[in-house]
Amino acid sequence: MQIIEMKNIVKIYNENKQNQVNALKGVDLTIKKGESVAIMGVSGSGKSTLLHILGCIDVMTSGEYILDGENVGEVSHAKQSVLRNSKLGFVLQSFGLIETESVYNNIKIPLLVGNKFKFNQVKSRVKSVLEAVGISDYSKKKVRELSGGQKQRVAIARALVNDPEIILADEPTSALDSTTAGEIMAIFKDLQREGKTIIIVTHDKSVADQLDRTVCIKDGLISGIEINEQ
Repeated sequence: MQIIEMKNIVKIYNENKQNQVNALKGVDLTIKKGESVAIMGVSGSGKSTLLHILGCIDVMTSGEYILDGENVGEVSHAKQSVLRNSKLGFVLQSFGLIETESVYNNIKIPLLVGNKFKFNQVKSRVKSVLEAVGISDYSKKKVRELSGGQKQRVAIARALVNDPEIILADEPTSALDSTTAGEIMAIFKDLQREGKTIIIVTHDKSVADQLDRTVCIKDGLISGIEINEQ
């Protein structure tokens, strides 16, 4: 069953201006529910733009994007926000955490803007995702006190807290040593085994090779798709 279907996705920045940028030039992509996919390409290839459109952070200029049965281009911005908060979880390259706040406070933020869980479920939900990523004892620690690997686990926990169907990660291992990167990838594999759909933007082929497929982006177009042997 397809959870994502993109047809002829075009993204133009500064349209009809001298500094116009054609970031995506007609991308077709389908992703099955429960699949893991890597998106690879050099800087400026369009991979981050594609991730942002997949995550309903940015809007396409033209094309069709069907997300779990919803035509994203035909719904209101408010509805897109609901889709983003309920179906999608994000792991940012720079963690995107509030350094001066506790781990608990960082992770609970998506719960406060969503409606999947009631207020009296917040504490137990945060505890659950902390246990899932192996840092159940870190709830009260300030983010600034954590190592890079621990911050990435917090970022993954925050992405999971609303129980999304799709996890999107932007270079989740780029700032980590190889041992810690392996531990983070093991978490993503466990999430896939639980039925989550995993989409990771990466420059690292060793990361991409651990996923089901690698989608290669070049000059705003898909230049190839590889099936990876597990």
